[in-house]
Amino acid sequence: MTDFVLASAEPMTMLSHMALYGLAAIVEDGGLEGVRLSWTAGMTPRPVLSAPQATPETVGEIVRRHAARHHDTPESWPSRRISEGEQRALMSPRISVIASSEGWRSLQDRRHDMLDRLTDVRALLDLRLIAALGEPSYWRKNRQGQRLQDDGASRLEMQPRNQGSEFVGNRIRPLAAAVAARTAAAICDGLLGRSVRDEIGKDRPDSRTPTGFASPRPTDNAMAWCALWGISQFPIAQRTNGFAITSGHIGRGTSGYFYVPVWDGRWRTARHRTIIASEQLSQFAATGLSLDSIGRASDDDPSSGEAARQWLVSRGVTAVVRFPVYRFGSDSAPERRAMLGELLKTGRR
Repeated sequence: MTDFVLASAEPMTMLSHMALYGLAAIVEDGGLEGVRLSWTAGMTPRPVLSAPQATPETVGEIVRRHAARHHDTPESWPSRRISEGEQRALMSPRISVIASSEGWRSLQDRRHDMLDRLTDVRALLDLRLIAALGEPSYWRKNRQGQRLQDDGASRLEMQPRNQGSEFVGNRIRPLAAAVAARTAAAICDGLLGRSVRDEIGKDRPDSRTPTGFASPRPTDNAMAWCALWGISQFPIAQRTNGFAITSGHIGRGTSGYFYVPVWDGRWRTARHRTIIASEQLSQFAATGLSLDSIGRASDDDPSSGEAARQWLVSRGVTAVVRFPVYRFGSDSAPERRAMLGELLKTGRR
């Protein structure tokens, strides 16, 4: 096994976890065999991607090709727009209001066409990310009959919506261009923590490149690219009577908490997705929180937390990191961020 260590990624920042998940998904989709995820030992653990051929040159080139495919291809899904003559991306889960039924039908027809194309070419990772991001919820309305479009989106999609901004057009497209323009070596330098180049944020101290996974700061664009693709590992469940339930999130509405596991040993990506989506991880992540704050019924079984802990311990989970989600800025276009994490140990040694 060859270890590829994200040396600048520390576990109390959610960006670090998301970058590991996205990098593993990208290189596995790019043909790298035997991919495993782990954490280094000691007082300052760092995320590790391992595979027999996980050399810096191989990893960097796979990430470069992945970004180029989503930037240079005219028919790539990030390039598709809701309609001709506008910039809004077709596959963004949160977009400005669509007022007419005709507009909704056109949106759905075009989205379904794109999904059919991706299915035909077996673009599994692309489909997994699009599904995890969610979609504008044409089915959700309030008592006044107004559509609650954002209720079908993942809570992990935190692109601020000021001045019509949206996730695919304002994050995926620019990051794809920036990472595709790098050499494989430059991509590796960013991922390994040797340098920080924030092309889309122009290296500003208050850069929003982390897109909610860390506080505003210059963020290497290769790290940010992988972190956004990490969303693909967090499936959502749509509901007719409420906002979508997002794996890795507990709480009411767009606030609440994100949570991720830390574990012993090396995990396959499939095993990691199974743990992320488990009810046991969600239950343990709620340790110490009031039931009202996380939107759960007061008659939940009090023993469920202990059963969840034992279930996680038996699968190698040593801790869960819980990140409170704060809102900043205006009420009309708030900016959400995952703050520094809190470590909840499972008791596994």
